[in-house]
Amino acid sequence: MFEKMMNYIQEFLENTPNDIYEFSIILEDALVDDYDEMHNEQPRATEIIADETPDICASAEPGMTLEEIEEFKRKLRIEYDKALKAVI
Repeated sequence: MFEKMMNYIQEFLENTPNDIYEFSIILEDALVDDYDEMHNEQPRATEIIADETPDICASAEPGMTLEEIEEFKRKLRIEYDKALKAVI
């Protein structure tokens, strides 16, 4: 499940849609719903990705400007990279 989540984020970062709101809702929900399974697979990396990422997702709104989307992606990439470094 952890790998699936990280692949989902990576795909988003590489192929960002014009409206990121749906992605943010799905990611935020998955981090809650699948946390235990992810934590069993990659405890530290899951703690890292689940720390700030829900707040980043909560900042997304429908119809964000390109600049707002780029800022969202920048913040998400930071968390993604930190979690990737913690993978064992």
